[in-house]
Amino acid sequence: MSLVENDQDNRPLFYIIAGEVSGDMIGAGVMKSLKKLTAGKVRFAGVGGVHMSSEGLESLFPIEELSVLGVFELVPKIPKLLKHIRETVHDILIKNPCAVITIDSKGFTFRVAKQIAMKQNKRIKKIKLIHMVAPTVWAWRPGRAKKTAKIFDHLLALFPFEAAYFIPHGLKTSFVGHPALEEREGAADEFKKSFLIPKDYLVLSLLPGSRTSEVDRLLPIFEETILKLKQHYPKLFILMPTVPTLESYIRNIVSEWAVENVIIVKNQDKQNAFAASDFAVAASGTVTLELALARVPTIVTYKLNTFTGWIAYFLVNHQSIVLANRILERPLFPLLVQASCNSDKIVEVILSQKNKKTISEEMELASSTIRERLNIGRNTSSDLAAQVILNETRGL
Repeated sequence: MSLVENDQDNRPLFYIIAGEVSGDMIGAGVMKSLKKLTAGKVRFAGVGGVHMSSEGLESLFPIEELSVLGVFELVPKIPKLLKHIRETVHDILIKNPCAVITIDSKGFTFRVAKQIAMKQNKRIKKIKLIHMVAPTVWAWRPGRAKKTAKIFDHLLALFPFEAAYFIPHGLKTSFVGHPALEEREGAADEFKKSFLIPKDYLVLSLLPGSRTSEVDRLLPIFEETILKLKQHYPKLFILMPTVPTLESYIRNIVSEWAVENVIIVKNQDKQNAFAASDFAVAASGTVTLELALARVPTIVTYKLNTFTGWIAYFLVNHQSIVLANRILERPLFPLLVQASCNSDKIVEVILSQKNKKTISEEMELASSTIRERLNIGRNTSSDLAAQVILNETRGL
């Protein structure tokens, strides 16, 4: 019997919405913890990907249809997004869960939550609205903190400095830690042996993002980077960890490259690939924090459509784009934005980092400092989040 279609089942129903791969992984962890903390006496509905599906979710529609980056890229997808918002709101009101837990993807999740908040004004039994992954008001548009507080009952923050932006507006905010800290240590030697990577080769990981728009912009630059870097390091091995939804797409593009020694790494081997890497070039996002924790010297890239990028240039605190730099409170990991995000500049920074004698020590210190500042004790982020959710919905 499905977890979501048993009308006679009195187990609490949680409606969880994730709009992209990172949120899907977080959502799966929360679902697993909710099942653990309730001895399985819980049901799920919502929107998610392969990770949440593995925990029992039957997604209302494919998560890939929500993956959009930038204002310009959003315009063609507005009709479909509006349709999905209406579908999701209708589904929530029909299923009447005890809580809606939205995860990141604010362009979609906030619109859904706002409509639910408006439609349930006259309801005696209200659906709790909980959001996980705070809006990055510390990077741009701080006014969003007040708007967020008007919609949600509780905010689950991944970073300790975020609560101070939302609590003054009356929003209950709990620091639950970042799931990236739960990743296991990778096995470099085992990985190199299994993929026949010679010990004297320079290993570079390239991570072009989790959206097709990011991949389309960054992969041509990455190809040029490889060709130019090979002039300095002929013995070069390229690793490309990717998410399941983009693996075949990236593989097809890379197959056309006139480049040798490129391995497309499946998501489950990501930590091993990081451990085997001497350097990395990555699209901005959660993965840059994972690389910092794995002690990999990383160049962070941020390239949008020209129009979108022009807007972002004036509105975004650039150094806050790099999560590790924000936590460390210093620009340790180089950031290349828009025009500076080109193959010549990437190669220049890699060569500079390669010649830095203290790079290993700096990465070791950065990793330990980040772990210390994000420390939540023996609990996992997923367990803490699940406990807050259960406390918030107790008695409903």
